[in-house]
Amino acid sequence: MELIKNPNLPFMSWRRYGYIFSGVLVLIALLLLIVKGPKLGVDFAGGALVWVKFENHLEISDIRASLAKIGQEQASIQKLAGTTEFVIRSVTKVDPDKFANEVIAQLKKDFSDNPLDLRAKETVEPKISAELTRNTIIGVLVAMLLMGIYIWYRFDFRFGTASVISIFHDVLITIGALILTNREFTIVVVGALLTIVGYSINDTIVISDRVRENRKKLRGIPFVDLINTSINETFSRTILTGSFVIVTLFCLLFLGGPVIADFAFTLIVGLIFGTYSSTFVVCALVTDWEERFPQKRK
Repeated sequence: MELIKNPNLPFMSWRRYGYIFSGVLVLIALLLLIVKGPKLGVDFAGGALVWVKFENHLEISDIRASLAKIGQEQASIQKLAGTTEFVIRSVTKVDPDKFANEVIAQLKKDFSDNPLDLRAKETVEPKISAELTRNTIIGVLVAMLLMGIYIWYRFDFRFGTASVISIFHDVLITIGALILTNREFTIVVVGALLTIVGYSINDTIVISDRVRENRKKLRGIPFVDLINTSINETFSRTILTGSFVIVTLFCLLFLGGPVIADFAFTLIVGLIFGTYSSTFVVCALVTDWEERFPQKRK
């Protein structure tokens, strides 16, 4: 199925605009990361999470007023849409388990006429969260490197190097979007970031494979035309695949409730820029690389 047949768009003639656009977004993401920093969830900051369900209706303001009595008015309180369930998160360095017990006891005391059911209670020690943070950073970097090595082995060194740069570009911009929208950085978000790494490289592989095929069929044409032809030939597939995935993720974002919202949001941003970067980062860099250091066609 082809959505757009032979669009014949001069993508590589627009690559300078792509560099400017990407550069601005990466700069904004870096500034957000340095100045504001990510909003770390319990998994990474250490602390406690309490998930409770009340029999009758309550407002977030009611819960916050109750927690203020034990000095936890700054705790993050999230009400699950359409339910009487609340997720209470607090980053604390003083005995997270004690915090969770105090929260439950206080809620039972203040809302004794509204039965409470404890759905989940999680605590993460600061030492464990620090180790998890370190392992997460290492995991994402290793995934990026291995993907780059795979592309280098499968195609050539230029595509491999450009792929690593594009993955860094996609992940950094996505993290910037998470910070800008004040979303929590949790282990679920890490899973979404790793998914972005895989999806981004998959789109790059499709274009790179077409470049390799066309290199044999279209001998003698300028390299920039070879890249443009390959992108145009895979354009319909890219738009169709990306659109279906993103529509599904928007359904999760708006209909899946707050538990899955951050995961869906992360993937939406990452997949949009992963698709964009396959053309305007990977192919653009490889094209400029070829213009400066031309290689003999095989």
